[in-house]
Parts: sequence; C-alpha cells; structure tokens
Amino acid sequence: MNFGEQLKEIRTSKGLTQNELSDKSGIALRTVQRMERNEGKPSLYSMNAIGDALGVNLTLLYAPDDETEKRNIMESTDQQLWKLARRRAKFKRSLGSYSLVISFLWVIWYLTMPVEAKKYYIPWPIWPMLGWGLGLTIQYLGAYHTFGESLEQSEYDKLKAQK
Repeated sequence: MNFGEQLKEIRTSKGLTQNELSDKSGIALRTVQRMERNEGKPSLYSMNAIGDALGVNLTLLYAPDDETEKRNIMESTDQQLWKLARRRAKFKRSLGSYSLVISFLWVIWYLTMPVEAKKYYIPWPIWPMLGWGLGLTIQYLGAYHTFGESLEQSEYDKLKAQK
C-alpha cells in the first residue's frame, strides 16, 4: 500500500471528506487530492499539517523505497560536485582577472615612475597585488581544499551513528 492509499484510508476512517480535511488542515484541496493520488512529492509542511488534522504522523508513512533513497543520495552528491565545480571555475576566472589587472598596474607604474624614484620607493602596485592575492588564496582554499564540507560530513556521520 503506497502513501496516497494509506492517507486516503486514514482520512476515511476518521469520517472526513477531502474538502473537510483541506479546511481542517489549512492545506489546499488540490494538494490533498494530489497527495492521495501519489502525484509529486508532498512538502514536509503539508504532511505535518494534514497529519496534525488527522492526529497521525504522516512522515512515518512516507518512507521512500530503496531506489528513491539511492536516487536522492546520487542527486545530493551531484549537487555537491556541481557546487565544487562552480567554485573552481570562479577561482580560475578570478585568477585570470587578477593576472591581467595586476600586470596592467605594474606596466602603468613602470611607465609613469621616474627612474630615480624606482630605486627608493616601494612600488604602489604591490598593495593591490597583496590584497587581491590574499583574497585569491582564500578562494583557492575554498575551491580545492574543502575543509568546511568534510567537517560537516564528519559531524553528520557522527550524528547518524548515534541514532
């Protein structure tokens, strides 16, 4: 028996019509109808509201099968890889911009600074180069050395093991 069939059975055993359940839960009639026909994935909010109206915990009835669970894990992994790929691409674009702009600043400095001043003064392009370089270093670490995600994953694994 699937989720929709179980929901319909609980609703009818409580003597409620779909319309009455919709009014009692505050969920649209169309949503109730879709849930009973197993169309789409019901939101947690909808399941909780309807479950409260019926006096049951619907989230316990909605257990995905093994195939759905595997697909959810794969989609989650793909999303993580996509985010990582986006961070790496963003870093590479930033590195290209950095190289171009900093080179341009050094050329301007070289062409506009008097020869005798070049020996005694710190070149001004060094400051944007260092500041922007620090930002690029942080961006590189986020893209290629994902410490935060591995920490989150290890904490998740610990919590899951405690169940």
